[in-house]
Amino acid sequence: MTHALCGTALTRRTALKGIGAIAGSAAAVSVLPVAARAAIPAISSTRLAAADPLVSPPVASAVPVTIDPKTHQPTNALTQSYLGQLTGLPGQASASLPDTLYALNCTTRTDIALGDVTLTATSYVDGAGTPPAVQVGPTMVFQRGQTTGVWFNNSMSVCGPINNVSMMAPDSSWRPHGFTMTNLHTHGLHVTPQPPSDDVLLMIRSTTDSDPHVIDQPTSFPYFYTMPADHPVGTFWYHPHKHGAVASQVGPGMSGALIVRGKAGDGDIDDLLASQCNITAADEIVAVMQTIGYYYTNAAKTQAVFYPAGYYIGGEPAPSTCLDQTLTPGPSNTPTSINGQLNPTVSMDIGQIVRLRLVNASNGQTYIPKFKYTGTGTAPAVPGVYAIAVDGIALLPRNPTGTGAYYEIDYSLTTRDSAYYTTAELITLAPGQRVDLLIQANAAGTFELYGAGLGEAPTVVENNTPNTSSLMTFVVSSTKSTKNQSLPTEALFATGTIQRPVVPDSLPASGSTITVPAAMPVATQTLEFKTVDSAFNASGVPTAPAFLINDQHFDGDPGASPQLQLYKGDSDVWNLYSSNDAHIFHIHINSFAAFARVPYDTTNRGYEAPVYYQMPIWRDTIYFDAGTPDTESNFVPGTMVVAASKQVDFTGEFVLHCHNLFHEDNGMMLSVAILDPETGGYDKT
Repeated sequence: MTHALCGTALTRRTALKGIGAIAGSAAAVSVLPVAARAAIPAISSTRLAAADPLVSPPVASAVPVTIDPKTHQPTNALTQSYLGQLTGLPGQASASLPDTLYALNCTTRTDIALGDVTLTATSYVDGAGTPPAVQVGPTMVFQRGQTTGVWFNNSMSVCGPINNVSMMAPDSSWRPHGFTMTNLHTHGLHVTPQPPSDDVLLMIRSTTDSDPHVIDQPTSFPYFYTMPADHPVGTFWYHPHKHGAVASQVGPGMSGALIVRGKAGDGDIDDLLASQCNITAADEIVAVMQTIGYYYTNAAKTQAVFYPAGYYIGGEPAPSTCLDQTLTPGPSNTPTSINGQLNPTVSMDIGQIVRLRLVNASNGQTYIPKFKYTGTGTAPAVPGVYAIAVDGIALLPRNPTGTGAYYEIDYSLTTRDSAYYTTAELITLAPGQRVDLLIQANAAGTFELYGAGLGEAPTVVENNTPNTSSLMTFVVSSTKSTKNQSLPTEALFATGTIQRPVVPDSLPASGSTITVPAAMPVATQTLEFKTVDSAFNASGVPTAPAFLINDQHFDGDPGASPQLQLYKGDSDVWNLYSSNDAHIFHIHINSFAAFARVPYDTTNRGYEAPVYYQMPIWRDTIYFDAGTPDTESNFVPGTMVVAASKQVDFTGEFVLHCHNLFHEDNGMMLSVAILDPETGGYDKT
């Protein structure tokens, strides 16, 4: 397989090498030490006064893709540039324009409004539209069965050192570096991992970076995605994925929602909600959750900057390297912003239903969304919460003929049985995960949506601490809604026209509905995630690889073979667990169906009987933690996740990793290849 940039064929990971030295110094090849484990403490309750009404992120502006019949060239200059670079890639000489084209610029803004401060930080800006005052990427809409292009340009600059380092350096695979190099990942999409699609091994240089070690890398790239006609409709997202700098770019808010839609009348979940429940696109709320840390640049604490190196290890840079300003640390408890707003307000009428598309775009915070009454007097009924999809895929039914509203979140469950673990899986929102919730206003009043603590709700967080910040305020008027909406029944989710991933061979199916297996299938892939405490020095900085999967860290050697090989057409059963620390497994390209958790008996040191979910739950990202709290350094396994997936449609190389992005930048990632079983290679794109 080759990677291609600007017409140059690149062997496997050549795109990952050549990130030279700090500030162009050929001799400087070291990288910043990183106190990564200490970088993401759980954030305690942060109450904020109700702010402005919640504003959904702007939808990305489509660039014209028309062709002049006389010149046979695009009529738009931006489109001409996109097509010119696309057709210059190997194998793409005959490529045509996509059905929809977006322009996404990576730049540094100095005018971001975040609460009481004006922030300077790297940002995603719509290249064909006007950016909002707040920090959130435009929402991109992909239509299944069509092609979508993204003309991606990088002109970022950052406060402090860039830390460009050769990927051939021994520690480059497990220490952060290259803060202005980037790329684009469409998180959760089932598309090819080969260029010019979701190839996260490509790297795109900033126009501000003249380092001779990276000068031959492109500053733009013409992404092109072919969406399968049967792709699930749902909530996905996009973000940078350049290894060694992901947290430093997602951290200041470089992320955005990506919504996959079908067509009216296609019988998929969006169409069914609209036709049977009168819950339409107009009732949707896109909510991108971020925790943006920063340093103050003035005494009044009204101006701030995102400092990548400080994000990893703390401390302040020399003023000469950062806006000629002396930095001071920002707030110790970073609040959670929603679409760049702090504690925004949603207004509803009694009986009204909204669809809340929650995207956890934080680097390392896990939430359990829950309502509480914040008014005075006797507490009325809080809004009802119903999960209908996670990680972009509609839920499966427990009972295909069920008539009750589905899936109602019962926050009172405490016995760790099938109902508890199913509910816990649906309502725990770890980094990278998404959940679609139907919120039904039951009574007038003011209600806070916040992150519940342990003991307040079912959760898969067992030996860690979830984020308990305020998220949003819902104000329900005394007026009864006239929308004539209804909640979906469980039977609706058994509709055969709802598209979900291909069923793995290990899971039984009843028609189009898959169920949990009667007996535990044999695992084909077992992954142990662990944090090695002995790798940290007294200052909390790793001096050796500290975040490992099966005792391996990411191998950035361009000549290395993929660290895990799968085969197209095969089904796999995954056993996933942590023996130290909390971790979040994410794999690209093919989603998996989680169907059981297996508790670990820490006293007798052995796994107990599995607890099966009430139905398989399709995911691309999943949380698990160790058998003892993070404060203890002994290696004790925690509850194991069991899931199944089938490798279909695509071959190529990609990655699996921990979606605590500090862990990922510090090496908790493996390269993965899906191979053609007959040729042992990759299909041509």
